Amino acid sequence: MGGWRRAVLVVAALGLLGCSSGGPTAPPGPDAAALVGPAWSLTTLAGQPVLEGTRLTAEFSGEDRVAGNAGCNSFFGRARVEAGHLAVGPLGSTLMACERPGVMEQEGRYLATLQAATSYTLSGDHLRLGPSAGEVTLVFSSR
Repeated sequence: MGGWRRAVLVVAALGLLGCSSGGPTAPPGPDAAALVGPAWSLTTLAGQPVLEGTRLTAEFSGEDRVAGNAGCNSFFGRARVEAGHLAVGPLGSTLMACERPGVMEQEGRYLATLQAATSYTLSGDHLRLGPSAGEVTLVFSSR
């Protein structure tokens, strides 16, 4: 094989070795592992308790997905969880109309607030999400 062909193959091989899909990633921290799996039930939305008789949930999977119930409709979408950081959305949902007053408004606020969350903390069986580390807008319980 000619010298220039060998050089081209070496450069191509080195280029392939240097390629990756996003570079090295650290394994999720212990909190990220605890976030994935349980069915989290929302207890407060922007400091207010959820409407009586409604159950709003979120369940994070290890495949960068989230799904749950928004009070009337089911929702689903992307959710990437990495030690202390969160990226949610876009979210989709079923399109049932709820007749009970306030449920659809609460559902809209919940989905918008969930998509705006970028940080999380875990304390015992409570999950707190917010748009920043110092602001909590969603509080869930795994009980």
